[in-house]
Amino acid sequence: MGESQEQQQPLLRSINNVYVSLVRFINKTMHNVILYWIDYQGRAISYGVLSPGDCLDIDTFVTHPWIFVDQETRDRYTVNQKEVFFPEPSPLLLVRQECRNPIRVALHPHRRRERTDVFITLPIYTLRELCLRAIRRLLTHDEQAFQLDIPRSLQYELAIMLLKNEEISNARNS
Repeated sequence: MGESQEQQQPLLRSINNVYVSLVRFINKTMHNVILYWIDYQGRAISYGVLSPGDCLDIDTFVTHPWIFVDQETRDRYTVNQKEVFFPEPSPLLLVRQECRNPIRVALHPHRRRERTDVFITLPIYTLRELCLRAIRRLLTHDEQAFQLDIPRSLQYELAIMLLKNEEISNARNS
């Protein structure tokens, strides 16, 4: 692959489907959370909405990133204080590629397949971050950040926050 093609690849995307991971996403917040799998092209594919306390069992793969977004505010939630979740391999399973058709193989057929609980939680923010987030909710476009009478570094941070929200919305709509 040429250097220009590598630069065009999205930074966050699924890579392969070799090692299976059985997960149970559990919403530990008091908000509705949208689950997104990031596909091979870097697009966010919705896997539905989890209400507070609900869970969803998913068969996924180790190199498949997942993100979690508040349905109303579009704020990102975390798993283990990280905004992107990468599953761990399930020790009993793997997928072998044969003739382009993935075949699931149980390594230990007599043992029960157990899912890994993945707790979706609110991120922990500093006071500074909370203030920036409150201001961001009042703005609709990244250019508005540069009209505020605040330090230039904060203007840039607000603009980046707004752009990230736009990217999630655009990926969801494509």
